[in-house]
Amino acid sequence: MTEAWHEMSALALGEEIGVGRADPVELVDYFLERIERADPDHTIYLRTTPERARAEAGGARTRARNGLRRGPLDGVPISWKDLFDTAGDVTSHGSLVLKERVPETDAAVVGRAGQAGLVCLGKTNQTEFAFSILGINPNYGTPPNPFDESVARLPGGSTSGGAVSVSRGLAVAAIGSDTGGSVRVPAAWNGLVGLKTTFGRLPLDGVLTLSPTLDTVGPLTRDVADAAAFFAVLAGCLGAGCPQAPDIAGATLAEARLVLPDNVVWQDLDEGVQDAARGAIDRLAAAGATVTETPVPEFDAVQRLVSHFGPYHTAECHATWSEQIEARPNLVYRPILERIRLGAKMTAAESEGARQALRHEGKRLHQRIRAHGLIVAPTIAISPPPIAELESDMEAWVSANVMTLRNTRLANFLHCCALTLPCGNDRNGVPVGLMLIGAPGWDERLLRAGRAIEQALSA
Repeated sequence: MTEAWHEMSALALGEEIGVGRADPVELVDYFLERIERADPDHTIYLRTTPERARAEAGGARTRARNGLRRGPLDGVPISWKDLFDTAGDVTSHGSLVLKERVPETDAAVVGRAGQAGLVCLGKTNQTEFAFSILGINPNYGTPPNPFDESVARLPGGSTSGGAVSVSRGLAVAAIGSDTGGSVRVPAAWNGLVGLKTTFGRLPLDGVLTLSPTLDTVGPLTRDVADAAAFFAVLAGCLGAGCPQAPDIAGATLAEARLVLPDNVVWQDLDEGVQDAARGAIDRLAAAGATVTETPVPEFDAVQRLVSHFGPYHTAECHATWSEQIEARPNLVYRPILERIRLGAKMTAAESEGARQALRHEGKRLHQRIRAHGLIVAPTIAISPPPIAELESDMEAWVSANVMTLRNTRLANFLHCCALTLPCGNDRNGVPVGLMLIGAPGWDERLLRAGRAIEQALSA
């Protein structure tokens, strides 16, 4: 029944295509009609790509009819964050400064998705230059979090439109980027699974950068199985038996060793977040997971280093985009403009000092994880504040950005992979995310553990 298509997981919808109960071209029209009705102001999708979508869907339809599907996601329609180049379509990094920018070729991961038969519905809204975790973008409009109908709350960023496109049934999945939490934060606040991949596992060719030393690509999906399937596709895995396809079948909590830090990430939580996350840990322990509570001193080190040196990726962002921004600074939202300008004040010694110190702490944390297990924490410490309280208040914007970013950025600065999955709702009715942090290269292991946790929490 077509009215349920937008509620299905990507793999379930792919199965419908495979058995002939869903037609890829009809799916595209179905989702484009939903987008037109639900997003008339284009705050979720900055622009749709109907011609491309229908052409890709036509190819998927032909392959399905001839028994030549390229994989389980062939014909599935998804959204792309507005920093992934798509040939012939504007890719603007969520900024008016780059609104005339039209790339000639697809980003590498977009090309891989096309080879797997995925269908591009369009480009979704984001924080300008991906440089805030809140999701506010006054120049294009901010898509409100769909889980509070009475108050327009933050969607999370910077992959704001991508997360809302999935949570509102306007795409089956979304592809975003994560430099400090930009996949995981919007995924968590929208009740989704979000994967922050190991740096370098997925190519960044054709992806507009914030930080070339921290940027990663990752999916936002309805469940862990979908996240694993998209990770395989984005890694270039097309056929059965591909060594890069995560094996999550038969995952159990008996395999799970979880480390619960007693510092930083579990401190100063909103009560609703605390209740949901602690309740999830109790359920996992009761279901057979091994949970050990212990300090993780590397987290304190990150707090000290970033406070002393400043986040070094600010200098990288300034070096990349300052010329375009300073040519038309009036087009940039003031908090983003001021944040990028801070990068000009960082010396090379400060940037490199921070990078080297964080690299050292990262190596220590990787050893700790390999010895003791995955780290588990609330994805975000707070419930999303109302958009109106922050949009014109610089001090409130900065404070909320710091607290929203606090837990997720640790995995980026310490070069880990991480996964968020839903674990309940807070007192505003907004989903709460539980985050797993793994050593670099543990993406597949992380997904396997996430699958076992997901099953235990939904039982």
